[in-house]
Amino acid sequence: MDWIRLGVLLLGLMVIIGFSEFVRKKSKWSVNVTRKLVHITAGVLIALTPFLLENSNPLFVIAGFFIVLNFFAIKKGWMPGMHATDRVSYGTVFYPLSFLILVLLLWDDYKSILVIAMLIMAVADAVAAIVGENLKNPLTFQYSGEKKSLQGSLVMLLAAFIIALFGLKFISPIDNISISWLNIFWYSSIVALIAAASEAVSFKGLDNISVPLASAFILHYYVAHSPEQNASLTFGVLLALAIAVVSFHLRFLSVTGALATFLLGSVVFGIGKWEFSLPLLLFFVLSSLLSKVGKKKKKQFADTFQKGGQRDLGQVFANGGIAGIFVLFWNFFPQQIFYMAFVGSIAAVTADTWGTEIGVFSKIKPRNIINFKKVPPGTSGGVTAVGFLGGLLGSLIIVLLSKQVTNYYDGLLLGLPALIIIAGLFGSVIDSIVGATIQAQFKCPNCGKITEKKLHCENHQTNIDSGFKMIDNDVVNAICALSGAVFAALAYLVVI
Repeated sequence: MDWIRLGVLLLGLMVIIGFSEFVRKKSKWSVNVTRKLVHITAGVLIALTPFLLENSNPLFVIAGFFIVLNFFAIKKGWMPGMHATDRVSYGTVFYPLSFLILVLLLWDDYKSILVIAMLIMAVADAVAAIVGENLKNPLTFQYSGEKKSLQGSLVMLLAAFIIALFGLKFISPIDNISISWLNIFWYSSIVALIAAASEAVSFKGLDNISVPLASAFILHYYVAHSPEQNASLTFGVLLALAIAVVSFHLRFLSVTGALATFLLGSVVFGIGKWEFSLPLLLFFVLSSLLSKVGKKKKKQFADTFQKGGQRDLGQVFANGGIAGIFVLFWNFFPQQIFYMAFVGSIAAVTADTWGTEIGVFSKIKPRNIINFKKVPPGTSGGVTAVGFLGGLLGSLIIVLLSKQVTNYYDGLLLGLPALIIIAGLFGSVIDSIVGATIQAQFKCPNCGKITEKKLHCENHQTNIDSGFKMIDNDVVNAICALSGAVFAALAYLVVI
């Protein structure tokens, strides 16, 4: 019977897609309009499958089918009413992929959360996009070539709140979940904040996976944990929100940087508690303050460095994203090694940031870390003794703080903190090696200067001089963070 229902469902989806193409051609509607209509109707139909099927196996088939079909449709230009956009987007591939993941994780015990998360993506995101795209004078921000509007994000927030509110009240009983109206309002508010922020920072269709997975994670956390843990999560989310707003006001962060900080902070502060939160907070606060020291001195490197002192989404996730992943690992599998990897990651990015911020004050010309030849100040892969000591100090402070706020080091050799300090420093050394070898370096055709920027001298397009175009400063920072985590985990395994 499930397979018959699956066939009917597939037929229904194909009818929806075919009808949208017919209407688009006859009415000459914009592809964006028909794409959103398909997005809503198909999304609602898919979200309701837990009520139609008894077994999850057919859903794996239908999800896999549409992942493959949509991928080739995008590549071949098929079904423009469903896939065509004014930008590169793989949203129609990510959507069934997120559904497949949620079915795998939630089908047995939390079907209601699966439904609510998919409805938030299907309806709230589409409504927000329609509103944002039809405003005459929207307040916009941009990242990776994609514009988002403040008004669209607010609509996303409100729609996600309403869907979560009614979903928790009327759909969650299918899993024998009973929640008071007060808690429903509370949980829905936090889910809406996370969903709206996840949509705002996504690009190339990634919101079709980030929004449902993030919404489902928060919903599941609330219904599966104690009131004390839920209060802690909420406090962490609100703390992250406050830090993001204040940091944006102080110009430490761009709009996208503030949104990324909110999401990353919600994970670390809300789930990781103080032992995870304080090292990340110390890195962020001290590094932000340090970036403001000697602004006149650092201004001379503005044409060389890819980005300025105001951190954007890429910088926030490059520096803190690896650490956030280890917090999630620790949440599902609370093992000491994940905490050590977290600390190693933060120690590495602190060492790298401090090495750069302090190294620019060196009176001695930096040397290339590979061949030790003198290079101009600000050159990727250039190191100085002052910068090295600054990096060592940064790693030392992070590790010593982590040792004071947790008992995870108890019963282990005293040499472990020293090894993690070295791991953080090693991470910054890897950063310099990557920067000197494969990081993209560009040459300005106007002034001949070597820079990390793709545009120079009043928006002249620069030409690749060395390295690989895809390896920019954010990628290098992420490699640094991952290296510190790996070295710290290995140090832990050696000690135990």
